Amino acid sequence: MHQLVIIGGGPAGISASIYAQRKRMDFVLITREIGGQVIKAGEIENYLGYAMVDGVMFVQRMMEQMERLGVKPILDEVVKVERLEEGFLLRTFSGKEYVSKVVLFCTGAEHRKLEVPGEREYTGRGVSYCYTCDAPFFKDVDVLVVGGGNSGFEAVDQLINYARRIYLMEIGEQFKADEVLREKVLSSQKVVPLLRHRVLEIKGDKRNVKSVLVEDLNRKRVYELEVEGVFVEVGLKPNSELAKSLGVLTTQREEIIIDCNNRTSERGVYAAGDCTNVFAKQIITAAGDGAKALLSVYHDLTYGIHSWI
Repeated sequence: MHQLVIIGGGPAGISASIYAQRKRMDFVLITREIGGQVIKAGEIENYLGYAMVDGVMFVQRMMEQMERLGVKPILDEVVKVERLEEGFLLRTFSGKEYVSKVVLFCTGAEHRKLEVPGEREYTGRGVSYCYTCDAPFFKDVDVLVVGGGNSGFEAVDQLINYARRIYLMEIGEQFKADEVLREKVLSSQKVVPLLRHRVLEIKGDKRNVKSVLVEDLNRKRVYELEVEGVFVEVGLKPNSELAKSLGVLTTQREEIIIDCNNRTSERGVYAAGDCTNVFAKQIITAAGDGAKALLSVYHDLTYGIHSWI
C-alpha cells in the first residue's frame, strides 16, 4: 500500500509530487499527460522567476525538475476510485490497480462549451478551444473570440498576429480581464469589442465555419456575423467526477470543496488546483495549492488523518 496517490500532472500535481519526493514519501503520480492546460498556454509573464516563458517551455522546465529529483510519473488515466476499509483502490485505463492510504485529486479543469447548435459539428473545423494551437491557421481572416476574461484576451493577443479582424464578445456589461491585457488588446485596430452579446448558433458549409448567429442583448436584435473561426474562452469545468464518486461535497459549479488545508469532506481525500473551489484559477496558485496540499497530507499521515466535517 502506497502512502499517497496523486491524480493529475498539471502544476498542482507536479508541485505536490516534488514536495512528496523531498519528504521521501511512498507515493505515485498518475496522469494522462504532463502539464495539463499549461501545455496549451501561450506566453506566460505572471509567474515568479519568469519575465516571459511559453507554456511548452514552462512544462519542459517542470519535467526537468521532476527528473532531477527522481519523480517518475505514470502516464495512465485513473478511471475508478473505491474506498476500502483502510485506504483506497484505484483502477486505471490500462487495467492496473493501485492501493493507497490517501488520495490527492489534482485533476484540473476543461474548457466549458457554448452548448449552441453547430459547436460540436464544427469543432476542429473552425471552432477551437486552444488559441495557442490554432491561431496560425486563421491568417488574414475574420474570427470571433467568445469570453471577456484573461483567457479570452490572451487569445485575442495571439490572434492579432494572424487574423484580419477579431470580434471579442462578452455577455456581461464589461470585460473582466486584467487592466494590462485590456490596454494592450483593445488598443489594436484589429479588435472589435462586442459587450452584451451572445452566440446563438455557429453556421458553416458542412466543412468549415462561415458565420455566427449572435444576439445583441442591449438592442434586442439578432444578426449574422461572418467569421471563419470561433475561439471559445468562457471558463473552465472542473474535472471532479472521480472525486464525487467518493462522496465529496462540491459547489454548484462542481468544484471540489476544500478547507484551508486542502482536505475535502471525506476522510483521506484531498484536492488541489483548478478542480477545487479556490478563487483564482492561475498557474501560480495551482502550484502553490499542490505544495500546500502535500504538506497537509504529510502532516495528517504523521499525526492522524482528519476531514473538515
